Amino acid sequence: MSDSITSVIGLKDTDVDYCREVIRKENNLDHHLIHVRLVNHGAICQNCGTFTKRIKEYRNKKIEHAKYLNERCTIIYSARRFICPKCGTTFFEKDPFQSQYRNISDTTVDNVLKLLKQYNQTFSSVARTVSLTRTEVIKIFDEHVQVKRREFSECVGMDEFYFSRKAHKKYALMILSLNKGYVIDMRSNREKVRIINYFRTIPKEERKKVKYFSIDMNDNYREAVRACFPDARLCADPFHVIKYLNDALDNVRLRILRMYADDKRSDEYYLLKYRKDLLYHDVEFNAWNEVKYNHHFRYQLSEKRLQEMILDIHSDLSKAWNLKERYMRFDKDSMTEQEPSSHLDQLIDDFIASDIPEMMSMGLTLSNWRQEILNSFHTMTKKITTSDGSRKTITARVTSGPVEGRNKYIKLLLKLANGYVNFDRFRNRAMYVLNRSESYNTEKLENTIPRRQN
Repeated sequence: MSDSITSVIGLKDTDVDYCREVIRKENNLDHHLIHVRLVNHGAICQNCGTFTKRIKEYRNKKIEHAKYLNERCTIIYSARRFICPKCGTTFFEKDPFQSQYRNISDTTVDNVLKLLKQYNQTFSSVARTVSLTRTEVIKIFDEHVQVKRREFSECVGMDEFYFSRKAHKKYALMILSLNKGYVIDMRSNREKVRIINYFRTIPKEERKKVKYFSIDMNDNYREAVRACFPDARLCADPFHVIKYLNDALDNVRLRILRMYADDKRSDEYYLLKYRKDLLYHDVEFNAWNEVKYNHHFRYQLSEKRLQEMILDIHSDLSKAWNLKERYMRFDKDSMTEQEPSSHLDQLIDDFIASDIPEMMSMGLTLSNWRQEILNSFHTMTKKITTSDGSRKTITARVTSGPVEGRNKYIKLLLKLANGYVNFDRFRNRAMYVLNRSESYNTEKLENTIPRRQN
């Protein structure tokens, strides 16, 4: 008997009476057939408690066993059936390969759940790897992975993500612990009333633990958090403030671009259309000396010079860009300022007094979210994993950046699977993948996931 074969099926040589492996070719792939019969250790009758070794018959059981990944492996188990000499009851010996699923080994179930922990795996890819059907893999997942809501922490962030155009609500909501890094929960509906009703299901003692709550500039989120977390400081995510600011500047650019739409070969149209990136990213001062040949102007130019040429096209664009740059410096430097509120008030006044419609609107937005922007300069302590795998505690600004990072993996999960029909199943899969400490249940649970869901 080969030690390698018994190790594949997870048994000791002393427990195996007969074991033989046959390899067949199926669709140019190896199909491993392992014939097994166990040593007769006897068994106790479940009816009367009599110990017996008396055999009535043998029955072959075919069990799919995913020990060889990407190759099919089937155990043909010659299961011994005993008969009790006292009461005549017949029963099988204990099956060492399967305990919860018929024709699927426990090792296969374990491999399925471990593979699904990886974000780049789908139900279909796992099914191909372990030689099961997609339906069987989904059933195993639904019955072993049922993730519960995690506890709210000191710093919480909330943001929406696009789920599916076919769903009743296209956008869903993710709630994340910013200081501890785990996903607290996901909700299929981001409407204000639904969010408030959900928050009110959380015990008041748990809600009182939240000191900071970071959101994007969404009035519905603000009202929901104020209603349910009155003790928490509401923070406007700095990333979204900058995004709104860049959008306002871009609207100024597009308005001026339309003035030159009739002459698309003009220098102004070229600069506004094809070199707009120079308005939104930092151009280093030493870029004056780094010149490159420009095919439109047909001579060498530095990026700094091109940026100046864009700003010289129209005074509105130059003023809007300067306002944007001033806010960027404020956002960067205000962590060290003792009174950032006066600086922000001056910026708001300058935005509103600019006589540029897009910037005036942005000024009103900043005024509307003034306190939330100032709250975002508070800091929190959180633990991070360094490059060498160790953990250390750092102090960081309250921001929803970690939520955006998780959104990247959510997009990948949805893209690789070509979308999900069932939100509850997607929620379980996403939280199972994103929360490193999340594990599966070793025992099979009642499947609470409906077959279809809007």
